[in-house]
Amino acid sequence: MTTGRRLRFHHGGSGPRVEVETFAPPLPTGRQLLVRVTRSAVSAGSEMNFVRFGPQAYGITPRPDDNGYLIGYMTVGTVEAMGPDASGYTVGERVLTGGVHTSHWLVDPAAPSGHILPIPEGVSDDAAGFAMLGDVALHGVRRAALQIDGSVAVFGMGMVGQLTLQLARLSGSHPLIAVDLDDARLEMAKASGATHVINAGREDAVARIKALTDGKGAETIFHCTQVAGILQQLLEACGNRGRIVLTGSPPGTATIRLQEDLLRREITLTGIYESGMAEGHPYWPWTRERNRRASLRLMADGGLRMGHLLTHVVPYTQAQAMFEMMSRGSTGWLGVVFDWTQA
Repeated sequence: MTTGRRLRFHHGGSGPRVEVETFAPPLPTGRQLLVRVTRSAVSAGSEMNFVRFGPQAYGITPRPDDNGYLIGYMTVGTVEAMGPDASGYTVGERVLTGGVHTSHWLVDPAAPSGHILPIPEGVSDDAAGFAMLGDVALHGVRRAALQIDGSVAVFGMGMVGQLTLQLARLSGSHPLIAVDLDDARLEMAKASGATHVINAGREDAVARIKALTDGKGAETIFHCTQVAGILQQLLEACGNRGRIVLTGSPPGTATIRLQEDLLRREITLTGIYESGMAEGHPYWPWTRERNRRASLRLMADGGLRMGHLLTHVVPYTQAQAMFEMMSRGSTGWLGVVFDWTQA
């Protein structure tokens, strides 16, 4: 019998503790597919919020038994077995799924939480999982209604910020301004298409953005950080009648000058949450599935450049060290992927 392995997370005052536990992979029934996972990718945003701050960050009551949590939602693998009623896929086919950090994942393609798509040729296992975050970035760019030659500033050069920057490039936006505190990520942003980069720890980001936009401010700003409190700064950097898109998922609250910087200047604040896009709508046909297919296609044809964003591809047995590194706020990492084909 095959032995499966998965990562269980325990959150405490001393930081994350990651346990590799074994389990018996279930046999698929009905329409189900059993996926043998080759890679699982780490979300530097929502997943790391969970690791840093615990389940309370998302309104989940901690379990008193400290039995830990299975987290993650970006897995890549091949179909290993199919239930008797399964169709649409073949054994051995490469697929993207919404599984946790695990060696085996059971999927029902027809269920709302199925999250399974075929991976096109030309997209590596290392990169494919990040199509889940491409969905988030693409949803934000669609909601921004970008215009050709419109100025864009992206605050936060994590994976969602990098993909947002690239999608803005594909939309014809100019200039493309990347803002972060990490020089390594700003170098990556140049490879993603940024025309200008700003280290907000050393420069006045608002003043620099205004200088790059003839004193007007950026027409569209994407908030792709985990820091809610910078919203006032973004308002100051935004042009009159501009738009700020809250693409990140920052916990907490923000204080802004409502009258002076939002109302009188007619700035639009747009919140996005791609999990609400499971189903289509007559006025908004862009579902999660459609966005993820588009992200994979853009990776395949080179529109989304992924190679420079993948900084760590390591065996799953190194998960503890990786999560400790990310929790410390260390620089130099971005795309972290666990390899489930080696120990």
